[in-house]
Amino acid sequence: MSENQNHEEQQKHFLTLHISHKGQQKTLHFRIRHAAAICATAAVLVGGAVFSVGAYQKTKTDLQASEEQLLETERENRKLEQRAELLQNENNEYTKNIDAIQNKTTELEQKMNEIQTVKDDLYDQINSMSSSDSSSAALTAVTTALETSDVAPTFTNIISTSYNKASTLSAQLDKMNAMMDETGVSFTSVAADVTYALACQNNIPNGWPVESRIVSTEFNPTADASISDGRKHYGMDISTQSQIIPISATAAGTVTTATFHPEFGFYVVIDHYNGFTTLYAHCTELNVNVGDKVKRGDIIGTTGTTGMSSGIHCHYEIQLNGVYQNPRDYLGE
Repeated sequence: MSENQNHEEQQKHFLTLHISHKGQQKTLHFRIRHAAAICATAAVLVGGAVFSVGAYQKTKTDLQASEEQLLETERENRKLEQRAELLQNENNEYTKNIDAIQNKTTELEQKMNEIQTVKDDLYDQINSMSSSDSSSAALTAVTTALETSDVAPTFTNIISTSYNKASTLSAQLDKMNAMMDETGVSFTSVAADVTYALACQNNIPNGWPVESRIVSTEFNPTADASISDGRKHYGMDISTQSQIIPISATAAGTVTTATFHPEFGFYVVIDHYNGFTTLYAHCTELNVNVGDKVKRGDIIGTTGTTGMSSGIHCHYEIQLNGVYQNPRDYLGE
């Protein structure tokens, strides 16, 4: 091989290695293409390694972030579970309080209804009494008080949208319940006294039995010559000037007599339960029968001249425990 050929051959080799092994020499020739292949392979390996390391680090970082997020999620779940348990306990307590409040409200409503019933009964009794009563001013004041009174309680303004206000409302209802008990007892006691007073007042003769105010014969049980015509007279004759007009009961009671008598003509006797009785005589006609219940102001008959009478009038008598009373003392004037 010529020198030029050896030189060209050497240029094709990028690297020549001489290796001695067991006394023998070996020569390895690396061409340029071999070097390029080795470099390319090394570059791929290094690039792959760098990419793998980067991907590993990123994956590791993402994994750590996921683990932290998972731990945070678990902590939030535990908080939510605790909150849910607390809410459940509060809801159970709230439900119990609501049931208790409902029972207390029902009890209060019953008590208010009872007091309202007493109030209505008092109002009816007052309303049934004649406006001509001597105590009409006092009765008017009582009636006005009853009409303007409000039995229903005024609740304190309590915010009840939150569960934890239920116990406060329950305590308020307990206080109101106690107040209602005290007020109810007091009101009922006063109402009983007023009812008794009204009943007594309503059953005491009061006012004129007819609209006329002309007295023809006065009360004269001792036959005093200076009184009227001087003859003994146990009642009062009220003239209606030849007009037949209604006769009204002067107090509430029960009719015990409604018949004809030669002296009294058609007459009515009313028992007022408290020792008082009233008699209305010389009626043209009677509007009631024995056993009828009458109120003050009810029409029991009409004036007339039946029996021993010289003109149309009403003979009016009042007795208290069998003792004749002067009707003028009960006219409310």
